[in-house]
Amino acid sequence: MTPNQNMMWDGQGPVMIGRFDPVNGTPAMGYLVDVYRIGCGTSALTTSLSVEKKIIKESCSGQRLALKERETAKQLEVKLDMIQFSGRTLGIALYGDAVVSAAGTVTDEVLPTLKEGDYFVTRHPDVSSLVIEDSTAITPLVYVAGTHYEVEDAKHGRCRLIAHPAGHVEPLKMDYSYGEYTNIPAFTKSGVERGILFSGINGDGQRARILIPRISLAPNGGFSWIAEEEATLSLSGQALYVDQLATDADFGPFMRVDLI
Repeated sequence: MTPNQNMMWDGQGPVMIGRFDPVNGTPAMGYLVDVYRIGCGTSALTTSLSVEKKIIKESCSGQRLALKERETAKQLEVKLDMIQFSGRTLGIALYGDAVVSAAGTVTDEVLPTLKEGDYFVTRHPDVSSLVIEDSTAITPLVYVAGTHYEVEDAKHGRCRLIAHPAGHVEPLKMDYSYGEYTNIPAFTKSGVERGILFSGINGDGQRARILIPRISLAPNGGFSWIAEEEATLSLSGQALYVDQLATDADFGPFMRVDLI
């Protein structure tokens, strides 16, 4: 596209997220590494530019009229709304990393003191081969599924105690196997700086490429774990100054936009 060519922007296209790394990244990529594509259910990508100004008033007329307008600050806000996303992106929203926990086995996982009807969950989900025993010396009492406990949902590791066998000794202990799953420990990362790459196209086939190398992304509003409609994961934050690109004619310190 030429600078004088008109367009009406009703954009769509893939959005990618990367990690800003001035050591291992390259200027051509805005120093982004570990770039991955988010889902196609992206409902909005919005940039909002603002400039703070100070009015200097004259002192000759006696009316303190505006003499000069001086810029005091510039900022770029970015907002990304998603209804389809991966564990990696959810990890960003929860200030953590999505980590794959390999399948394995557990021995002697201790249960809290339970009474009849109490629910309990295993430390790991996707449970199989569950065995529950008490702490009776030499020959522990083995709890029988359907008589002493039931596994209501093995995928969630959710169980319920039906009854204790006579003379049981606390604490109860569990042995089980579990399948592979993704774990996100929330609030284990203090700062979440990411960059966004958008490859957009409008209804007329005109294209735009947006690259914002460094954004302090954070959750924007709540996330509905229970809702009648599909939940929206919303991230927003301020684009941060990139000193290495401040004098790059293609980028500038915050963002580059290419109309293709």
